[in-house]
Parts: sequence; C-alpha cells; structure tokens
Amino acid sequence: MILESRSIIFSDEELVLAMRPVLESRGSSSNLPIKNVVSELDNEGEVTVRFILSDGSDPVFFNSREVGAAVLNHCIDQGIPLPRGSYKELAIRGSHIALIVRLESGSVHSSIDEDEE
Repeated sequence: MILESRSIIFSDEELVLAMRPVLESRGSSSNLPIKNVVSELDNEGEVTVRFILSDGSDPVFFNSREVGAAVLNHCIDQGIPLPRGSYKELAIRGSHIALIVRLESGSVHSSIDEDEE
C-alpha cells in the first residue's frame, strides 16, 4: 500500500478570504476590520479560528465544521485538486490552518514472504 499525504497551509490572508462566505451566510460584513487571526485547538482537539477585530468589538469565532467546509470550498474555487476518495482533516501548522489530504493506493496484500527475511 502507498500512502500519499499533502498539507495545504493557509496564510492568514487566504484564510480570511476562505471564511468570507461563512461571514456572509451569518449576515455579517465580509470586510471586517481584522487585527489578528488566531487559529488553535479547542479543549476537544478540534481546530477553531477567531478573528480579533481592530475596532474593539467582540471576536468572531468559527468552529471546526465551518472552517473545514470553508477551506474545502476555497480549494475547489481556486482549482486546487482534492482527490474524491481522500481522507481530509484540519490541523494547525505553526500558527496557520492546514488541510491535510491523505490518499491510499495500491494493494494492501504483501508479496514479501516472511520466511525469506
């Protein structure tokens, strides 16, 4: 079996672009005065994102499901190939969101005879 793994890491700027449709679906402006983007794991190990705003208003919070759907859709919109049968998961790489794409291929049957080792 061959396991292919790829990390698609989103800069803060690209993540903000990816999250715009989520903001719009909430009825919020997609042009918020963002001071900082905080990507972290919550108490259950799920990826979350907060936009800290420069005008002092409450931060905007996104849960793992929202972030996952947004980055997947953004990849599709940008023409980044995502194999259909692949396993996809969110992770934190440094201080950025990463979409990990894993694809298994090949045979799972080993042709190595254990007696020959």
